Amino acid sequence: MAASSISPQTFSPQTSPRWDPWVLKDGDTYHLFYLGGRTDQDPWWKTSWICGARSDDFRHWQHIGRVLEPVPSNSDREGPHRGWESGRLFAGSTYKAEGRYYLFYSAASEADIAQEAIGLATSADGVQWQRSEQPLLSFAQAANVQAPLGVSYAGRCQWSNHLHWRDPYVVQSVETQKYYLFFCASLTHINRYQGGLGVAVANRLEGPYRLLPPAAGPGIQQKLTRETDDSLWPFYHLERPQVIFCQGRYHLFFSCFKDFVDPAWLAQVGPQNVGDSTLYWYVADDITGPFTPIADLPVVPGSQETGLYGTSFFKLPSKAVGSKGTVFKPSDAVEMTVLGWYHQNYRLAIAQEFSAIWTPESLRIVANRDSDRNTE
Repeated sequence: MAASSISPQTFSPQTSPRWDPWVLKDGDTYHLFYLGGRTDQDPWWKTSWICGARSDDFRHWQHIGRVLEPVPSNSDREGPHRGWESGRLFAGSTYKAEGRYYLFYSAASEADIAQEAIGLATSADGVQWQRSEQPLLSFAQAANVQAPLGVSYAGRCQWSNHLHWRDPYVVQSVETQKYYLFFCASLTHINRYQGGLGVAVANRLEGPYRLLPPAAGPGIQQKLTRETDDSLWPFYHLERPQVIFCQGRYHLFFSCFKDFVDPAWLAQVGPQNVGDSTLYWYVADDITGPFTPIADLPVVPGSQETGLYGTSFFKLPSKAVGSKGTVFKPSDAVEMTVLGWYHQNYRLAIAQEFSAIWTPESLRIVANRDSDRNTE
């Protein structure tokens, strides 16, 4: 497969921004998904769509263009509810099960780019996608949620009046085999730091999904620990959540730009210990939470130095080629490649620039120095 650069080395009016990558491994092929947009708009993310690329070695990528685009308001394909995805499409996750592809994504309307919902597109070949007219999951479903801890979904946030309902990430429970869809939402709270982790459950990957009480966010930790300090939860919003089951616990990772973190909390932990690239780390014994900090400073060591945002992990097979071909070696240490985007110049990090090393004692992100690795 010929190499094809899909990430501009610099950001200019002549190039399009690229951000929020995620990957699906399908046999010997890697399917990359990421967001593309325009520069002649304010805010810069006002209009966006989902793009794709493919690779057989995770180094050289063949660009295949736009995978999903907003459905224009005047489109003859627009049904009675299709206006909800007429403005922008944004980050999600992709899966394959029983020969079918499932692309979970976020969307907002052209009339109100701050009102978000979650959609699902399916495909038999990973090329042609079919979408439903109605969202898979929206805030309208929150009215039926019973919140035992008194914390529920708030709709539009108090800071910017933005209805955060995005970045779906699906996990199959090792205990129940059910599917849990995690997403970003604003929760009921008295101040502007309302960012939380929503969750919904389904028996099948395609749904229907039933909304559950939030799994992490303001007030939840306080209720559990009988604390009253609001600074215990300092995030205006969560972005690109990822939940991984490892060593008997569920681990939540997410990003949040430093400008959207409570200054009172930064003063507690030391503002020098947190940056725009910091990847936050929370844990839970149950898949539905509640997720609580891994430590007093709940961050993944090494993440702050990467220059990335929306950092996530992807497990590549460990390969040792011998006379019998590829051999997978068991180890107490798990190495994962790190995905993300350089928020200074809107360039994707998809060429194994960084790895995450996870042992029973620690997790850390480190830079890779291999000279044969090709930066896209």
